[in-house]
Amino acid sequence: MRLSGFDYSRPMFYMVTLKRLPGRQALSAIVEPGRCEMNPTTRAFVNCIRTFHMGCAAIEPIECFTVMPDHVHLLIKIRDQLGAQLVGDPAAGGAGRAAGGAAPTRPAPTILRLETIVSLLVQALEGRYAETTGLREQVFDARWHDWIVAARGQLAAFTRYIRENPKRAWLRQANRQFFTRVGRLSLGGREWFAYGNPALLELPVVEPFQCSRKWPKGGSEWTAALARAERTGPGGAGIGTFMSPCEKECGNAIFKAGGSLVVLSPEGFAERWHPARNKEALCAEGRMLFLSLYEAQAAKLDHAALYRRCHEMGDLAVAALGR
Repeated sequence: MRLSGFDYSRPMFYMVTLKRLPGRQALSAIVEPGRCEMNPTTRAFVNCIRTFHMGCAAIEPIECFTVMPDHVHLLIKIRDQLGAQLVGDPAAGGAGRAAGGAAPTRPAPTILRLETIVSLLVQALEGRYAETTGLREQVFDARWHDWIVAARGQLAAFTRYIRENPKRAWLRQANRQFFTRVGRLSLGGREWFAYGNPALLELPVVEPFQCSRKWPKGGSEWTAALARAERTGPGGAGIGTFMSPCEKECGNAIFKAGGSLVVLSPEGFAERWHPARNKEALCAEGRMLFLSLYEAQAAKLDHAALYRRCHEMGDLAVAALGR
């Protein structure tokens, strides 16, 4: 689960996910309107996480985390451990040399990697679990996951993801029928992979949208497509990839008018695929369906393959819906 060749002692943020083993007690409960209700285990874990840094000088205090029923998300910030150990070290600056000019020997600095830090945290959490429940057993799967927070803007995105995790879980829990793969659906003589509300294909109005990236904003073609979108209200849906600027604006107009969206995905749905955070509330309302002719991709598609698939699926949708 680690990124091959990466130095996990680097001083940066990491989002870590610990997964509860099957059969273990729930770590918390999701309650309306999307918050975690604490039980004794939750309280023990919260206290443990908040104080863990006091016994592990390699990290900053953990301030962003959430204890979900079956997993724990944390943002862990590793300190500059080498720099911290060299500050004030006489041997590092040449002070304290012996009369002969030789620097006194000193042990090599101890640098903790993320793997060791997480192992220590899991030990601490499972110790609190045993104290609270009286059950001395492994709680977390040994296979934990990390994301390296490196790109610009990612820290805010991961922070938001962790804090909104209970809300998203509640939406999916309360509306399970709209957050599931629904097998395969037939459209235009082809079998499609599907996720979301399949009843959208049975609405009385399902408008296909194929808008070129070359259309100028405000031009006649752009304006005509947007007008169709604005007329697609309750009881109607738009279908397309909604990837070009014009298509995105049409999708927003459809939602504002009370309509729904059937989104054609060129990359399929991986095992852990789920809608983007700005689409989850709409999924919970039953207003989204995602379709793909393709199984999940192991590698990222190049632009040529992406456009080819988008055009293929868009053409099929237009032909199937008689436009």
